[in-house]
This record gives sequence, C-alpha cells and structure tokens, in this order.
Amino acid sequence: MSWTRDDGYDAFKRAAYHYDASSSRQWSLRVWDVTDENPESGWYWDTSPGCLRGKADLRIVFSPLHTPRQDSLHNFLELFRILGVPSDFTTENLQSVAHSFSRRTDADGCCSWFSFLYKNISIKQGHDNLPEVDQQAPSFGHGASTLPQADYSWLVSSFFLRVHDDGRVVLVCFGAPPEVRRRIEGFLDSGKWHHVKTNPYVLFDLVLEGLYKEVDEMVWNMNTIFGPLEHSILELAHTKEYGQLSSKISFAALHNCAKHIIYLGEGLEACMLLVDAALANSEGVLQDPGDESSAETRARVLQQLKECLRYRRSLFRSTQLRLASLQKRIDNTITLAFNVVTQKDSMVMTRDSSVMKMIAAITMIFLPTTGVAAVAGSQLLVSNWHEDQGSWSIMITPLFWLTWWISIPVTVVVVVLAFLWHWWAHSDQPHAQGWRLLGKPAAFARNSRRGYEPEAGCCPRS
Repeated sequence: MSWTRDDGYDAFKRAAYHYDASSSRQWSLRVWDVTDENPESGWYWDTSPGCLRGKADLRIVFSPLHTPRQDSLHNFLELFRILGVPSDFTTENLQSVAHSFSRRTDADGCCSWFSFLYKNISIKQGHDNLPEVDQQAPSFGHGASTLPQADYSWLVSSFFLRVHDDGRVVLVCFGAPPEVRRRIEGFLDSGKWHHVKTNPYVLFDLVLEGLYKEVDEMVWNMNTIFGPLEHSILELAHTKEYGQLSSKISFAALHNCAKHIIYLGEGLEACMLLVDAALANSEGVLQDPGDESSAETRARVLQQLKECLRYRRSLFRSTQLRLASLQKRIDNTITLAFNVVTQKDSMVMTRDSSVMKMIAAITMIFLPTTGVAAVAGSQLLVSNWHEDQGSWSIMITPLFWLTWWISIPVTVVVVVLAFLWHWWAHSDQPHAQGWRLLGKPAAFARNSRRGYEPEAGCCPRS
C-alpha cells in the first residue's frame, strides 16, 4: 500500500492509451444481489457499472479482467469509483503481480483484495497422438512460438471485497476462472449465503476453493504432457538406439517443460502465502449481526472459516509436493538425456580412435620400406655397373655423413621443443612460473647494485 493517493487512476489511464488491443465483445457485468426491492435475489446482466450504485445487502459481480484498454477504460474507471477501489489494486494488474493480499480501512468501511497469476497449461493431441502443450493466445504480448512444448499464456484474475460500515458486502471477481464461478454459483444456489453477513471472508474461501481446482488441473496437465516425453527417453536409453537421438530427444521441449514447472511452483508458493494472509486477516472483518445472530454464531462461523482455510492450505501443499516430485523427475530425465548424448559422442570418438589406430598400423608396416626406398633413391649412395665383372658397386657420397650430422641435432632440438611446449600448455600456471623464473635474475642484479631497503611500515618476509 502507498500513503499517496491516486484517485484519478493515472497509471491505469496511461497504460490504456498505450495498449492498442481492443475487444470485439461488449463490456458487461453479471450481477447477483439481494436488495430491498428484490429480497429473493437473482442473476442479471448489465452493460453499465451504474447498476452497482444501488444499495444491496450482498452483491456478487463477475467482471471482465481489468486489462487497460481504451474501449473499456470509461467503464472500469466508473466501476473503480463506485466501489472505492484503491489505485494499488489497479496497478497490480499492470505489474503482473504473482502474489498480493491487502486489507485497507477507509471512509466507506474496509476493503480487501488479492491478485492471482498462474501458468496456463492446456493439452492437445500432437504427433503420434501424444499429448502436447496447446499454445494458447499469449496474455502479455508474446508472439506465437514454434518451439515444442512452448506456451506464453497465463491465468490472470483479481478479487476485490468491499465491506461497508452498515454491513453491506460486495465481491467483484475480475476475470474469474470457470471453477471459481461454479463454486460461487453453487454456494448462492444452496441458500447458505447468510453466513457472509457474519464473516465476509467466507467468499474468499469459496474463491480459493475454485482456484485450487484450476491450479491442481494445471499441474496434472503438466504431468500428462511430460510422461510420454520421459518414457521415450527411457526407451531410447534402454534400447541404445543412439542413431535416433536427433529425432526423439528435443532439448528445447525438455527446457520448456522445466520452465513451466518452475512457473507452476512459483504460483503454488504464492497461493499458500495467499491462504496464510486470509487466515491472518479473517478475524478483522467480523460483522455485527444485530438481533439475527449471537456471539456464539460469530465464533462458530469464524472457526469453520479457519478450518476451511487450513484445509485449502493442505490441498495446495499436497499439489506442491506432487509438483516437487515432477521437478525431480524432469531433472533426472534431463541428466539422462545429457548422458545418452555424451555416450553417443563417446562412441563416435571411440570409432574414430579405432580408425586412427588402423591408419597408424598400416603406416608402421610400410614405414621401413618407405625409409629404405627414400635413402636408396637419393644422392647419398652412388651405384655403378661393371660389365667386365657383371656386378654392381655401391659407394657412399660425402653427403651421406653430412646428412646425419645435420639431421640428428635437428631431431634432438625438435624433440626438446616439443616436450617444452607440452609442459607449457599443460602446467597449472606456466606463464606465471615462467615470468617468475625469468624475473629472478633481473631482480637479483638490481638489488645487488643498489642494495635492498624495505619500504616504511613493511617488513621483509622470511
């Protein structure tokens, strides 16, 4: 929260003018309320926020997500002003906040809100009838990706609860997921909505129940998508069909699956923090029931609410444990895929090494013959044919001995240089040691000429 007020929602307006996208659907609200004129309650649609100006004991509103757009800016600003929505609530959507929970007291009573941001994972049937990530329309301006298992869509919604001083309660669900809608509709149809007058956070518990179903479904979808990918890598490692590595192992798909799991884990942690915040603030919104209820009823409703919230937290924790297991599985699969690729490269290197050994063996077989032929065919030996004797005579030229006097020292020098280069290249600190060895004679010469005097405050090391 901020102590500075932004009653004009300037940040929301600026974002709307810079947001070019527009919707072809008509802006509308789905409202359920209980009023003096309509005590039996009921659902209705309205295309103007002005329908919320009338007083209602309890009002539930399903609104489009408050994405800043020019075509819907006027309607959202009017809705914010009617409900007394703080500017902090509007800026959370602009910043894509993953977790938030706030309760604020003002002149109209008190209000509470939180934002929900979770990775969307949808399934489609891909190649070979295997499940893949279905690339939905991106939520935050990313273009469609051609990478396997990639998706940039998110589940985004916000919930605002207004409790007036006279006991009136209003809940506005911005971009509510289907499961949240079903939970709230079922609760209202059951006729047990009177408990909301005792503690309005009962509505938040219903919202969290619906959000858990959405979150748990995303984790199961990710598990369904990753299972066949993991199985294909295990089959490949078992059968050792290394020639099919490029066609069956997609490291881009593995990376995208790992990225999705990281996002899912972040969202689950945010949901658990959200439940903790609702538990901590549940006692601060108790309503005065007047003659309709007693202090015992308020205490019972509060106790039931806390028990339900703790149960929600345990469910989120269960899904978090399942996701942690999935994270370990994908880590192991990535390690296995890397080892399989490394093993393939090792086999290729081994095959190349065998070929080189064969070439070396063939060279050794023909090397003596080649050496003898080179010496015999050179000018180092001179042969003459004697017709009277019918034989050959071979004489050694002076170049023969000169060749050995030159070649032997050159060979020794080349071998020594090769050993020095090998030591220089494989030593831990060859350059530092070399410069230190070369620098010692120069330093000794300088010190011997002028003597050694340590600087002030320094002592020579022993």
